[in-house]
Amino acid sequence: MTIPKLKATTATALLGLVALSLVPGLAILSPDGRLFFLALAGFVSAVVALFAPSGKKRLVAAIALLIAVVMGLQAWPEYKAHADAWKQRTSRPQGK
Repeated sequence: MTIPKLKATTATALLGLVALSLVPGLAILSPDGRLFFLALAGFVSAVVALFAPSGKKRLVAAIALLIAVVMGLQAWPEYKAHADAWKQRTSRPQGK
């Protein structure tokens, strides 16, 4: 069974999407938005790293995946604190 490969132009376009997703991942101050764009960049770069036709594109995708994972791990505690605070604000008080 052969592993399917992406077309070279498709891999290039997906790498462009990764770059465009990493920029908001750096710039957005909201932890929710930051984590969303980093996850998107990580997912797309993982697809390119697995199925790109050339070694150069796989290398670039692997580096982008590493960047997205590291930045996502750094953003996770801030996201978790933000989500917990939101949960506290929106939860109903327990009645007796």
